Amino acid sequence: MSNSPLTGSLRKEPRMAAIFRAAESRFLTEQELDEYHKVFPQHFDRVSAARDVAAYEHAVVQAVVDEIFLVYPYAQQHQLANAKCTRDVRYVVAYATLSMLMNDADWFRDKLLVWMKTVLQAFEFPDGSATQKKKVLFVETQQPKLKSHQQSIFDTYYKLKRAYQRVLIPSSQKLMEPYFQIAIDILSGD
Repeated sequence: MSNSPLTGSLRKEPRMAAIFRAAESRFLTEQELDEYHKVFPQHFDRVSAARDVAAYEHAVVQAVVDEIFLVYPYAQQHQLANAKCTRDVRYVVAYATLSMLMNDADWFRDKLLVWMKTVLQAFEFPDGSATQKKKVLFVETQQPKLKSHQQSIFDTYYKLKRAYQRVLIPSSQKLMEPYFQIAIDILSGD
């Protein structure tokens, strides 16, 4: 656990700025995480969370994409839909993790989410099967009233957040949750 509260972005810390820039769209390597820990020894909990998220990333993302494709017939409307969806969800996870390490939600929003939302809005997303939705998504919360093109995006990233809630230890989940929620809010918003 951090010994002191973290305030402000760590992104421009001189000893980490180049590493953060080089790591855009991917997880930090073990060597980079070791350097982060040397620069910010009081924030080992963030290093631990980043390692946990990366360790579960493949299984979590694949399970989310598989379940979403059971509900939404993306493959019938878009070429390479599975590969593109998997790529997009992986980007969100990698950028969210890097943003958590930086303590910089604004960077996450500006660097990835606003751009990705613009791209996603260019596509027509199919309505999901109500029967399959009940079987697969097991709606766990009061969902906001969304337009049809927003619903599948909301479901995807909500499911991602819930999947990580199930696999991460509480301290890691607490660090990552705000970033997953920002992704849901921006990507599925108007």
